[in-house]
Amino acid sequence: MERPQINNRSLSYSEILRVIGRYLDTHNLVAPRILETADGFILQGVIENGARAGERETYQLTPEDIVDLRSDATAQRGKRVES
Repeated sequence: MERPQINNRSLSYSEILRVIGRYLDTHNLVAPRILETADGFILQGVIENGARAGERETYQLTPEDIVDLRSDATAQRGKRVES
């Protein structure tokens, strides 16, 4: 997989993992598994609390999803991101 890009610059793995970590936190997932594929990243985790606590959930994040999630996180911190 080609890494997600912003302004023709590939995101580093540390940036990608920060985005994924925030995603896991906002979805209340623990015990994560992260797999990089040709199409992006597959995330699995156990739902930590609520009616579905203990169930395993699986998500696929495309490079576009990673860029969007990073832009959202940056916007919430009050910084401008050019895409």
